[in-house]
Amino acid sequence: MNSHSIENIRVVMVETTHPGNIGAAARAMKTMGYNNLYLVKPKIYPNAEATARAAGADDILSRVVVCDS
Repeated sequence: MNSHSIENIRVVMVETTHPGNIGAAARAMKTMGYNNLYLVKPKIYPNAEATARAAGADDILSRVVVCDS
């Protein structure tokens, strides 16, 4: 695998307060071909609003990694 592969890119969101932003980010990631979404201390996740705003990027949300730091 090429070390510059898009598969090596992680999108990291830190201390999100609005779950809709998580879904919107997942949707944007899907359109650009990114797959790795990491959430650091999200206030509310999982959440139905995140799923609704993901609009077809449920596969991204299903692989979200939630961590403390």
